[in-house]
Amino acid sequence: MGLHDFIALAIIFVIVQVDASVATSKLLNGFPHLNTTSKAGVSATRYLTTSSGVNDNDEKRAGFSARIIENIKSKFSSSQGSEEQLQKWLKKSTSADTVFKKLDLTKAGDELFSNTQFAKWVQYVDDLNAQTRKEAVSAISKLTSEYGDDSLFRMIERAKKEPRTEKLASKLQTEQLQRWATTRKDPDDIFHLFNLQRAGESLFNKPEFATWAKYVDDFKTKHPETPMSMYSTLTKHYSNDVLLKMTESANTSERMKDIATKLESEWLQTRLNSRTTPDEALLYLGFGNARDTILESPLLKLWVRYMDSFNSMYPDKKQTIIDAFTRAFEDDGVTLILHAAKSKDATRDIATKLESAQMKMWLSSGKSTDDVLKLLKLDKEPYPNYFHDKVLINKWVAYINFFITENPGRKATILSALETRFSDRMLNRILNAASEFPSMESTALKIQTSKIQGYLLNNRSPHDVFVLLGLDDVGEKLLGTSVFHSWLEYVEIFNKRHPRQQESWIDLLLRYYLWSDVEGIITHAMQNPTTVRIGKMAVTAWHKHWLDSRRPPEEVFMGLYLDKEGEKLLASPKFETWVKYLNDFNQRYPDKKTTLIDGLRANYYDRHLVPILNAAKSDYRTKKLATDLENSLINKWLLERKKPTDLYSLLDGPGTPDELIQGYVNKLTELSKST
Repeated sequence: MGLHDFIALAIIFVIVQVDASVATSKLLNGFPHLNTTSKAGVSATRYLTTSSGVNDNDEKRAGFSARIIENIKSKFSSSQGSEEQLQKWLKKSTSADTVFKKLDLTKAGDELFSNTQFAKWVQYVDDLNAQTRKEAVSAISKLTSEYGDDSLFRMIERAKKEPRTEKLASKLQTEQLQRWATTRKDPDDIFHLFNLQRAGESLFNKPEFATWAKYVDDFKTKHPETPMSMYSTLTKHYSNDVLLKMTESANTSERMKDIATKLESEWLQTRLNSRTTPDEALLYLGFGNARDTILESPLLKLWVRYMDSFNSMYPDKKQTIIDAFTRAFEDDGVTLILHAAKSKDATRDIATKLESAQMKMWLSSGKSTDDVLKLLKLDKEPYPNYFHDKVLINKWVAYINFFITENPGRKATILSALETRFSDRMLNRILNAASEFPSMESTALKIQTSKIQGYLLNNRSPHDVFVLLGLDDVGEKLLGTSVFHSWLEYVEIFNKRHPRQQESWIDLLLRYYLWSDVEGIITHAMQNPTTVRIGKMAVTAWHKHWLDSRRPPEEVFMGLYLDKEGEKLLASPKFETWVKYLNDFNQRYPDKKTTLIDGLRANYYDRHLVPILNAAKSDYRTKKLATDLENSLINKWLLERKKPTDLYSLLDGPGTPDELIQGYVNKLTELSKST
């Protein structure tokens, strides 16, 4: 009998003895009515272990026996996994499967990596494979047959999180991924095993993603004949535009740059293989819902790369940027996109170039001015006297100018045809836009002058003529236009002819423009030397309008948007205008007289007004005024009987004006002495 057999028999014997003892005690305890004591007073079960609280010594003996068993089992298992034993198996080329069983690893279950014998077995498999290369069987093959792909993967993932088993788990995961690549396991399945479908837009930051990306590369290397890409899996979880925006962000990371570049290349190749046209690619990238920002999107560079590749691969279907934009968004859509882009510094240059390309495209394709009118859908206006989009009408007029420049002999015909085609209001809106082009300015003014003469003959009111001339839609350049000056003359003539039907030109202006718009119109006029005079005239007329309607200065302050001036308030030209109005108001309505400080306090809390005055004192132009206003404010506080402590609390904040409060305290002290 060998040593191992002897130990086995000893274990069995001890287990049987202990189990029998415990079982018997439980049996007897189940029948308390039985008399287990002999006549001599000796217990019939005194050699048996019971579960009663009285037999603690017996329990200790049972525990001692159990420890013996565990020690024996441990020594037995240890001897089985000893280096000496492993070498014996190795010499005999004992299979990995057999050693797995001999080390009792079949019972390890989910705790496999915690078993000290497991690492020995993995090393044994490596040594065995090195010894018998032709018949090599990987550890991962055995483990897969034992646990299955998914369960084993989860066990490895858990083990990677433990410092003691991380290295071994990482090694086995690499082998597992290699095995999957060899057996063609779908990257989609691996993606889900890594739970990457829940990563959202942080996908590229997950360490598992880099592992998965390498798996896809290994798969393609082993099976080049099978079409496979990261892109095909990722698009099952992300839209093209979201995925590529994530890719663009990843390009800024050195760690992810290679993968991001690879993904972009896969997208390009996938779209090229499917013969996706550049205009279709725009929609794939999500620009259908983000038209106004297309020129500032980081994805635009990728799209241009795609267009260049497409043109090289399919020269018979070649497209330019403006061609593709037009196919994707139509002519009116492109016009609105370019207009929005021109308002931003970052995209102004490219938008201007594309506008020029759009004009050339229309002209080179033989589009007449009428054709472009239809392309911009201006022929489908729902109202006979109204253009719904000023941007589109301006673009059409710009094309008329472009067309006339190339075909100067057709100018008179084209412009005269407008009179018969459009109502007066629509015609004048077109002519107002045309007046901004030197090539059409004189002709447009000539037509409008003729129209104004007709209005005068028909006694049309200045109000009607203002609307018919489209002056309600000119915007901030209004005071500098020739047609506005012609209308002012019309108002003067009309009022002379109809003394009982007087109309104020400023009233009409305020009827169709908000206060903020009028303020913008006047500001624009004051910035141009050629229109300063009429700008000042508008200010005077506006003030007269306010005075006539008894507008209090504090309300006019808001009308001039002076509350937006911040700490530069006192240096603003509009503030000077407001001060003049306040003085005029006080002179005209002495019973409603208001002071400068009252007007300011009506629009600012003291804690907001004080920093403005403090800032103004540092500017030599406004220092005296700011000092006077501070004194006025102190006098207001005296009348209101403010306590110095209250002022500190009231004015608490950055730059609390100690000097101002001290000035108040000094005046308060003087006042108390005098009284």
